[in-house]
Amino acid sequence: MAISEVPYIRWAKYEGLMGSHRLTASAVPPVDWSDIGLDPATLALTEFSPYGPEEVFQRLNHDWGIDPQGIVIGSSASHAHFCFGAAIVPRGGVVIHEVPGYLPLLDALSLLGVRRVPFQRRFEEDYRLDTHALLKRVLKENADLVLLTHLHNPSGVALKEEEIQGLVEIVEQTGCHIIVDEMYRGFLDPDPGPICSRHPNIVSVWGLNKLHGLSQVRFGWGCATEELANQARKIFDSTTLHTSCLTDQVARSAMNHLDPLAERGRGIAKRGWEIFSDWLGDYSLPLVQPAGGLVCFPRIPKSIAEDGEKFRDLCMQHDLNVTPGHFFGEPDHVRIGFGLPEDQLRAALSVLGQVLDGKVGSGLSR
Repeated sequence: MAISEVPYIRWAKYEGLMGSHRLTASAVPPVDWSDIGLDPATLALTEFSPYGPEEVFQRLNHDWGIDPQGIVIGSSASHAHFCFGAAIVPRGGVVIHEVPGYLPLLDALSLLGVRRVPFQRRFEEDYRLDTHALLKRVLKENADLVLLTHLHNPSGVALKEEEIQGLVEIVEQTGCHIIVDEMYRGFLDPDPGPICSRHPNIVSVWGLNKLHGLSQVRFGWGCATEELANQARKIFDSTTLHTSCLTDQVARSAMNHLDPLAERGRGIAKRGWEIFSDWLGDYSLPLVQPAGGLVCFPRIPKSIAEDGEKFRDLCMQHDLNVTPGHFFGEPDHVRIGFGLPEDQLRAALSVLGQVLDGKVGSGLSR
C-alpha cells in the first residue's frame, strides 16, 4: 500500500511560509482572546468530554437543525473528514475527486489503498460542476465516494442550486456517498447552510478554521446521519480517543461569538477582494471570480512563466510567495490569497504587479 507523500501540506508548513510578502494564506488573520470572551488564565487542564463540548452540538442544532447524534467533532475539520471517509470507503474502494481540488483530503484516504479517479472541473467552464457527467463517472467506476468542496478550493466558486440538486440525484440513483468540504461556505452572506440537509448520503464538513480567525485551534466537525456518524466515531476512537480539553474550551467560548466572528471574517474577505479586483483591472491575469472566501486561482500566461511553479520561482526572487497550482492538480495556475491585512495586501500586490510587468527576475518565463 502506497501512502501519499501529502505534498501540499508538507509544502505549506515550510515553503509556504517563506517570503516577506505571502499571498499563500487561506484563512482570515487570527482573533484575540477577547474576541471570544475567554481569559486564558481560566483554562483548565483536567476537563474531559468524550466527543466534544455540548455547546457545539447545541449550536449546530440551533443554527441548522442538525441532529446532535449525527455530528462528529474531530481534532480538526480534516480529521472529521477522514473519520467519515474511512467509515464509508472499503479498503481498495473507489473515490472520485474533483480536479482542481483540495487534494490533502484524498491523501489521507491513501491509508485505505483507495483507487483515485479524478473528475475535471474546467477553467473554461468557470469551474462549474457538471453533475450529469459526474453521474456517468460514478456509474462507470462504481464509485463508493465523491469528494467535493463548497466553496470550491482553490477557485472560490460556489455550487449553484441546480448543481446541489444534481448531487442529490446522483446519490439517489447510485447509492454512493458524497463528502462536501464546506470550510469556505460561511463566507457566503447569507450562509446557505450545510448540504448534508439535502440527503442522508451527503456529509458536510466545516469548522472554525477559515472564517472565524481560529485556524490554529484545529477544531472542526462533520455532519451526517446518526448511523453514519456512529461508524465515523469508531474511526475517531481509533485515531485520537478524544479532543483536547484546551481546544474544547476555546471552541465552547467561540460558540457564543460565532456571529460577530463570521461578520468579521466576511468583512475581511469582502475588503480583500475589493482591493484585489481593483488591482486586477490593470493586469491581464485570467481568473474565475470567486463567490466568496479568501482565495482565487488565476491562470498564468505563458508569456510570463511556463507554469505556476516557475511563476512562483519568479515571485520568490522578489520575496513574494504564491501557491503553485500543481498542488491542486492544475499546474498552469497559482492560488492567490487576498485575506491579509490591508497594508500587507497592497504591498504584496505591488510586488506581484512588478512580476507581471516583467520588472523583476529574468530567464524563467521561457
